[in-house]
Amino acid sequence: MTERRPDYYTRFHCLGGACPDTCCRDWSVVPDEAALADYASAPSPLRERIAQNLVTDEDGDVCFRLDEQGMCALLTPDGLCPIQRDWGEEHLCAHCAAYPRFIEEYGCLTESSLAVSCPEAARLLRSAPRFTLVETDDGKNDPPFDGVDPELLAGLEHGRAQVLALLDGVGGLWTKFRSILTYAETLQSCIDGRKYGKMTACTPTLALPEDNPQRQASAIWLLNALAGLDPLRPDWPALLKDRALRLSRLSPAEYIALCVDYAQANPECERQFTNLACYFVFRHWHKAVNDDMLYGRATFACAAVSALYHLALFQPGEEATLWSRFSREVEHDENNLDELVWALSGPGRDALAALF
Repeated sequence: MTERRPDYYTRFHCLGGACPDTCCRDWSVVPDEAALADYASAPSPLRERIAQNLVTDEDGDVCFRLDEQGMCALLTPDGLCPIQRDWGEEHLCAHCAAYPRFIEEYGCLTESSLAVSCPEAARLLRSAPRFTLVETDDGKNDPPFDGVDPELLAGLEHGRAQVLALLDGVGGLWTKFRSILTYAETLQSCIDGRKYGKMTACTPTLALPEDNPQRQASAIWLLNALAGLDPLRPDWPALLKDRALRLSRLSPAEYIALCVDYAQANPECERQFTNLACYFVFRHWHKAVNDDMLYGRATFACAAVSALYHLALFQPGEEATLWSRFSREVEHDENNLDELVWALSGPGRDALAALF
């Protein structure tokens, strides 16, 4: 079995109370059965406090109660979880202990990474010299899980490796995005025709650089589309709409000047957003093995980076915070993610093509 993870994966350490945006907020955490049994043996008064703050949600699941601010009711004023602080990390439920780590398994392949919804994970990705994967192989020729077509998975493996190599190569990021979308369209046609074997014969070609006068208008469309998704926090769509409005008020010359000013304020922006693009491709590309929607996921990766770039134009230095917020609002909401992938595959396809 092959295992992969980014090289910064093992450098992650939770910031605890020093985190600028706690993960103990907004999400109703459902403890696993082992954790619920463990809570019964917690020392007093922690045991009673846990019991008082476990509720049953509308789906019948037992979860931790959220207070009026959307915070886990167990969270202490110093931003720490009393289960971990007073009892020990080994008593955290599986969800809390794993976050922000996530694992994707395909039987013959296991991939791990850190969700950028965590500000520290976003910082590690942003500060990495480049997005580099560490791979190990135990030498066992494990088959894919039942239901995973091995030929399709092999085609996705080939395609993603090509895209990651393209992103790591020469050329501007917008030019690379055009190449990725063209390549993904070719691969999607192979998938639609169930000609998975042909995927490994396809390679992307770096597009020629060109000015794109439609990028500003398309970015406005994209930010407004994101604002229409179901929000986790009410200030998120307000931020998106505000940035879309501010972009719409700029003349083409003012827009170009803003991009130039941002590049001067953040000389590492090309590398940082390249790392982010690699993260999205690494995390989402292979999910097409479940529903065949590769083109939608390729467009999602490009669109997500574009949206976050245009948000950062007005907030240089706040990139990691914006990445974290976007991930919480979209990546961690299955409905939002599916809706966006579908929109970028269908109704939004032409608008996104104009962006690149």
